[in-house]
Amino acid sequence: MALTKSWGNMYPFVTHTWNAIKGICFHDCPYCYMKKFDGLFPVRIDPKELKVNLGNGNFIFVGSGTDAWAFDIPSDWITCFLDYCNLFNNNYLFQSKDPSRFLEFISHPVMQKSVLCTTIETNVFYPDIVRNAPNTRKRAKAMQKLASLGMRTYVTCEPLIKFDLPKMVELIKMCSPVQVNIGKNSRQDITLPEPTKNEVQGLITELQKFTKVVVKSNAKCWI
Repeated sequence: MALTKSWGNMYPFVTHTWNAIKGICFHDCPYCYMKKFDGLFPVRIDPKELKVNLGNGNFIFVGSGTDAWAFDIPSDWITCFLDYCNLFNNNYLFQSKDPSRFLEFISHPVMQKSVLCTTIETNVFYPDIVRNAPNTRKRAKAMQKLASLGMRTYVTCEPLIKFDLPKMVELIKMCSPVQVNIGKNSRQDITLPEPTKNEVQGLITELQKFTKVVVKSNAKCWI
């Protein structure tokens, strides 16, 4: 039970992480680091987390361990942690591979002090990697709608997987992201089809034409 200080390969702009929703993530991504930890237990909302002092002036990644917006998360659980976040004067990062769920809560007041982010690892369909998550085009369409409603959007390409450059850029551009974060697969026991250094640099060059690109610490080998 804690507000955890950001560490390791976390986003550089995030000061803390907080997880009210815990347990097995519906999306079942093979590269998820949480499978070694709390991802072994049933999904649940932890009432102890709703007593944590989230402080003020922080930038908190809510749901860094389990996708708190996945298909199987009850709406009342989401309302519960959003209401709690709204009790504090912080900025929040909400990230999901099912960003269409953000639209259900667009009128919640905490959304106005939040960044909404989705993961787009690739434009190519790899069924053994995507598994239960919505395909990346569906994610991009939801983010496009959110951006049209004035929401601040980010895209994270982590772990970045082999892609087709024009189609990848098209998907990301649909999201109208203020920032794109690029990261590498950090699990040594999982092998993914990765792009080459030249391909990543080509992607960064194209993205920088319309948005800010931040390369995470685990992907510095690509630049």
